[in-house]
Amino acid sequence: MRIDGGCHCGKISYEAEADAEKAGICHCTDCQTLSGSPYVAFIQVSKEGFQLRGQAKIYVKTAASGSRRAQAFCPDCGSRL
Repeated sequence: MRIDGGCHCGKISYEAEADAEKAGICHCTDCQTLSGSPYVAFIQVSKEGFQLRGQAKIYVKTAASGSRRAQAFCPDCGSRL
């Protein structure tokens, strides 16, 4: 299925080809803190099927496990991408 979206101010947008079978939710404490909710919905897409327009800012956080996680967001409005 084709999905599209972007940030609140419109500076960044994306299009992707996604498989609905690869959708899920995450309820780790990082996702709860970033979203202000009990969980975050997500869908995995391939790099080849993903197109980003605009320049996102990247914040890399090291989890308690030692794993590094990149969080992308709009540098103007702060929308998480």
